[in-house]
Amino acid sequence: MIRRQRDPRAMGICLAFAVASTAAAESMEPPVLVMYEKVGMSGRQIVYDAAVEDIDVRYPFHSATVKSGRWELCTRNDFKGACIDLGPGDEIASLKKEFGLFARVRSLRPVEQPPRAAAAAPAMPEIVSAPAVNDEAGDGARAPGERKAPAASAEAVLRGHHAHFFKTPMLDGAPIDADDAAAASAFCREAGFGQVEFSAPAARGGRPIVGDLLCGGPLGGGE
Repeated sequence: MIRRQRDPRAMGICLAFAVASTAAAESMEPPVLVMYEKVGMSGRQIVYDAAVEDIDVRYPFHSATVKSGRWELCTRNDFKGACIDLGPGDEIASLKKEFGLFARVRSLRPVEQPPRAAAAAPAMPEIVSAPAVNDEAGDGARAPGERKAPAASAEAVLRGHHAHFFKTPMLDGAPIDADDAAAASAFCREAGFGQVEFSAPAARGGRPIVGDLLCGGPLGGGE
């Protein structure tokens, strides 16, 4: 009986072809991402298969699973802010550990480019500048169009203060009425800040609510 010896080069070609075919099949799968209400992939869930520039969900997401494709999750609308790339099979048991305590995923999209390094969670709340404020009483002459000094800035941090900007904050699962100053203050206190630095109204469902809220205070959360 004649035994034929297999050519190792042919075996290598077959193996490479099989790997390439598997990768091609995986790349043809439609992107699917599952976002969960609670940590550890539990609670209510929403399945996404396309980009969403402004997530309109009343509760924040706390965990995520990528079923297929590669996805980018961002803390601001229009895929801005801190973003993280996830590949097929990736799971994030706690999104707050990735983005920080006060951040939430506000936009997401499937991506094709190679993943970039995940954004590290900040050691302290994000420092932002408040929008321009009309100065009715006047604080000295300013050139036309010149903006008033922000309520919170990097300089304020150096002086022992911190601030965080919240987009459409929610207290006890509901938006805050624009004229409810006590509720806005309570939100800032629960978030670990001493006071409201700035707030601006927005319309939702025919009623005015707090659309932008800047909370601030000394480092450590003291009044």
